[in-house]
Amino acid sequence: MNTALSSSSMLQESEAQHLILRKMKKILTIRGRSKDRRNDGKTPLIKESNNNVQDGYDPEDKGYDTPFAQNTLNTRKEVAEHLNVAPDATSSTCEDDQCLIQISVSEHFPKLPTPDQNLNQHLVHVQEAVLHELKRLRPVLEHKELMEFLIDCYHRQTFDHLHSLLQNATSTQNSFVLMNWVLHIYQSEELLGNPDLQEMDLINQVDHLLVSEWEEKAKVKLLENVQIEVRQSLVKILQIEIGQECCDREEAYVRLYVDTIQCIDAMHNEMKKISSDLSDEVQDVCFQELLIFVRRYTTEQTEALGKKAEMDEPETIHFLKTLKTCKELKRYVQTTGKKNHLLMEMVEMLENMEASTLNLLMDIVTDIAESHLKKYFKSDRRRFCLCSDIEQYFPKLPYAFDEQQRVMDEAYKVIVGLYFKHLIQSNQKKLKKCWPDIGETVTEDAELLHNTISDLAPGVQNHNCILQYVTKILECNSIDAHKIEAAKMLKECDRKSEDIKRLLRWKGLSRREVQEVMDALPPDLQPTPDPDVQIRPDSDNQTRSNRSQCCCCACC
Repeated sequence: MNTALSSSSMLQESEAQHLILRKMKKILTIRGRSKDRRNDGKTPLIKESNNNVQDGYDPEDKGYDTPFAQNTLNTRKEVAEHLNVAPDATSSTCEDDQCLIQISVSEHFPKLPTPDQNLNQHLVHVQEAVLHELKRLRPVLEHKELMEFLIDCYHRQTFDHLHSLLQNATSTQNSFVLMNWVLHIYQSEELLGNPDLQEMDLINQVDHLLVSEWEEKAKVKLLENVQIEVRQSLVKILQIEIGQECCDREEAYVRLYVDTIQCIDAMHNEMKKISSDLSDEVQDVCFQELLIFVRRYTTEQTEALGKKAEMDEPETIHFLKTLKTCKELKRYVQTTGKKNHLLMEMVEMLENMEASTLNLLMDIVTDIAESHLKKYFKSDRRRFCLCSDIEQYFPKLPYAFDEQQRVMDEAYKVIVGLYFKHLIQSNQKKLKKCWPDIGETVTEDAELLHNTISDLAPGVQNHNCILQYVTKILECNSIDAHKIEAAKMLKECDRKSEDIKRLLRWKGLSRREVQEVMDALPPDLQPTPDPDVQIRPDSDNQTRSNRSQCCCCACC
């Protein structure tokens, strides 16, 4: 039995010696490869040892008392010294050099910034720290496996750090900074592609799956931040607009649409610098929020303008500003947005808002004109004050030129139409007592109106054609002359045939004479039959045209 124990002990001792020899041979081989590459003055990674590796092995002592074990421990301490890690890192809890490298990476990597620190500056610090460590440790860890491991550790540490930064990125600006750093700096010459590290080809060692996973999370976070910030900004813009009572300066006149467009453009343009693909997604999010904004703006503005229009003296500048805002926002979405349902819905709402605003303005113009004209054609005084009223309600403002031009063009038509209506509704005999020459007075009023409108809106089209023909019709002395002037009036003034009939009847022509004039009109100027007029079974079973003929005959 003693012989068996002795044989077993000798076998164990032989195996231990054999294992130690294999390890020593591997270390010496590695030292031989790296000896020529080390710089002078550098502490060698593995020192030479003349100790007898077969002596002093004691399994109970975990191997640290043997010459080889002590040499291994000394070597690890030197590695720790090069890595600048704490001496206790070489304890039994850290079993190899890879463990030391992990500790070094963790200790030398910058900590997360405080909320008040600039993120750009922090990323520059990260960049400098990683680059410095890779350059510093390259001569020491030039064994391929160790250097690759160091690179992989820094890569993973970097993206762990970026994930933490991403969670704390509560602003679009920080999201933009992080996205830009990963997409344009991390794998550029500023870091992994640095000329001093080109031989190591760090970019090809990047774990692209790790990068793509982070990018996907960053995109989601970015779009969330964009949505929140754009919505908050647009709500604030609208609140300022609602609270703004005065609009006596150009800044106040353009503020709403300028601020709105700048808000959307800022996000889109900033993202375009980083990624054209992502910029489209950012724009989609911005336009979704813009749609909500336009919907709320048009609803509240319609109500607000409706109340202003009911005032005794409404300030038309608010209506002009709304027209300007709608026009500019519509132009913006049509030129920059994608042609989809969002764009179409916004354009439709803005066009409806424009139409509604213009209608309210024409209601105001109608009220002003009606109030004046009712008195004007019954007054003994020949004073056409309507023009001064129009100037008062629509002051000449350089920054509202386009909107004033558009409104005055429509207002001109409305005023001329109302003037004509009140003229032919007036009693001609009574009017002649106040206006000895009706035709001359109408011509003077038409010229005054045109000059006033032209001053408020230079270049406006002349819409007083029908008033000019009033004078010509009044001067006609024969049916043939009436036929010629009536045809010219219909052709040049773009009026309905009913207006000619009323004017002729107001002058004093009989129904038969009026019909004769109308029948003489060229075919292209003949009244268009009303498709809604059908034969109705009345007492004498006549059509409207038959009844008209009978009436004319009766006048004869």
